[in-house]
Amino acid sequence: MKMILFIFISTSFLLEAFPQTNGNEGFNFHFENRKKTGYYNTTQVSMLMGNRQITQQQSFYQTSTRNELQFSPSVTMTNGILSENWATGIGAGFEMFEHHLFPVFLDLRYTSNDNNASPFFALKMGYAFGNLTKKHYDNLSLDYEPFFVTNADFMNHGGFMLNPELGVKIPLSEKVDVLFTVAYRHQKLKTKVNQMSYEWVHKQSLNRLSFGMAFMFR
Repeated sequence: MKMILFIFISTSFLLEAFPQTNGNEGFNFHFENRKKTGYYNTTQVSMLMGNRQITQQQSFYQTSTRNELQFSPSVTMTNGILSENWATGIGAGFEMFEHHLFPVFLDLRYTSNDNNASPFFALKMGYAFGNLTKKHYDNLSLDYEPFFVTNADFMNHGGFMLNPELGVKIPLSEKVDVLFTVAYRHQKLKTKVNQMSYEWVHKQSLNRLSFGMAFMFR
């Protein structure tokens, strides 16, 4: 509930920060002859933020943990079809969490007023692939049990992603919009570990708050 309230307040602030003006003074965010249906492209840059737990091995029997704020840049591109106030597309991107992720997702969005500066809602849902390359470590400290491994191979597989998003769409011309977004990202991750012929799987969930900016071309 606190996360939803924060996103709502942030979106309201963005809308107030870019008021609509008419006439010859100031910016004009109102365009009548806009393309309402057909192809569109959205290119977005976001920063995902959240706490991660850092575990340090002090001795064979003792570990210490601390929280650290993590910033994860994200670049995505969506291509799809406009239909009045609705838009549906398929997107892909590149993200830098602790390991690189390559999300592929379905993008569904609704804009209340396409001619003016207007709030919008979007939902991205899909799968973020890991790099799927095996990496060997002679010695490695982990943030989860067993906290320390030797002579082990790691392979990151990614997982399911869900990204509800609120924002403000501001028309720059009849064919281009700029979008300011606030989103909540839920990301599943799976890592396969092979240690001395013994294989095990570690699964975890990441929850991140993100702020972004995008350009929409129609």
